[in-house]
Amino acid sequence: MAEQPLHHLSAGHRRATPALFLDIDGTVREGRDDALGRFVNGPDDVRVFPAAVEMMRRWRAGGGRVVGVSNQGGIALGHVTPDQVAAAMVETQRQTGGLFDQIAWCCHHPDAEHPELARCWCRKPGVGLVIAASLTMSHHFGEYYPPYMGLMVGDRPEDQECAARAGLDFQWAAQWRAQADPDPAPPDPPAS
Repeated sequence: MAEQPLHHLSAGHRRATPALFLDIDGTVREGRDDALGRFVNGPDDVRVFPAAVEMMRRWRAGGGRVVGVSNQGGIALGHVTPDQVAAAMVETQRQTGGLFDQIAWCCHHPDAEHPELARCWCRKPGVGLVIAASLTMSHHFGEYYPPYMGLMVGDRPEDQECAARAGLDFQWAAQWRAQADPDPAPPDPPAS
């Protein structure tokens, strides 16, 4: 009997790169989904947190990738259209100065009328968005994103659970943004 060759999983020549996975609404931009069922309905509703932009800049300056991962169930519920969500994401990217390397969103919601919009593999707390974005970036940039080098930031329990399932460290959005100093003190005047 011939001996079977051993195979192992390896990233090969790809460079290990830290990845920052950010929830969008309530983390990077002000969320408008509230008890009345309102959502960010388009680009005019987008307001990014300056502290989030500063933290994204710091991550990028350290050589990491920045990824948006967002549940956009308003599509499945009929509150917004896919085009409205896409336009809001484009505006989010613009207001962050183009700091996102990738933004992925899930259009499903468990309360949707149509079964194909109610069940999916991508909606957080599932890890589908993290996997899909990582694979896309890996192909595009020739890198890989080991979980031990990653961080997920979010404002909801499903973000925290997604991080745990993906093997990523997690930080709450308010604590993460509090680390930024978007209005640093002016420099001291020159000595006379």
